[in-house]
Amino acid sequence: MLLKAKEIEQKYKIHHDSLLKWERDGKIQSYRTAGGHRRWMEDDIDKLLKLVVIKNERKTAWYARCSTQKQKENLDRQVERLRKHCADKGYQNVQEFFEIGSGLNDNRRQLHRLIEGVVKGQINHVVVEYKDRLARYGLKFILHFLTGLGCEVEFLDEKATKDDNEELVQDVLSLFTCFSARLYGKRGGRPKGSKNKKKLAEKLEIGVNDEPQTQKV
Repeated sequence: MLLKAKEIEQKYKIHHDSLLKWERDGKIQSYRTAGGHRRWMEDDIDKLLKLVVIKNERKTAWYARCSTQKQKENLDRQVERLRKHCADKGYQNVQEFFEIGSGLNDNRRQLHRLIEGVVKGQINHVVVEYKDRLARYGLKFILHFLTGLGCEVEFLDEKATKDDNEELVQDVLSLFTCFSARLYGKRGGRPKGSKNKKKLAEKLEIGVNDEPQTQKV
């Protein structure tokens, strides 16, 4: 159904100038009568207003993480990219959460603050660079928990980069070292850490790069 500007103003409380601005911005289309007068589709107005409401109700936060202080440049890159993405999308009043901590560690302060915000209804939209930044362990449970609370989780990428895969190797090596120290500490002995660690690293690198390491004969 086509509506006049006066009819739209009476029904939706939208001024004629706003309609013209939306038309210039390409958000809505007007139709001309035989006499050259503008008319607007009622369905188009309804759809546009619903989008505005959804946008205003969206409470966005983003989360970034790296495993060690040596990877701080990676964290800075994530922060810059997430800020730009949210700005380009027009997300308003975005909350920021970032920290240094292993993806295998579920006791991360900033992640806990993020989840607490979702539980309290202060956040209903979370942006992360890719899945492993949120967690390496128990990711499906975290996603199920967040979405169950009505929180949308948005990932910029589906797959990790080569640098991020190398970070996974470091996370697993740290876990291996910690486990070995506890295990041999109980036995009162000392692990052959360097040799075992090197062998594990070689195996992990094969998994990351998908190429077997050649050995000299």
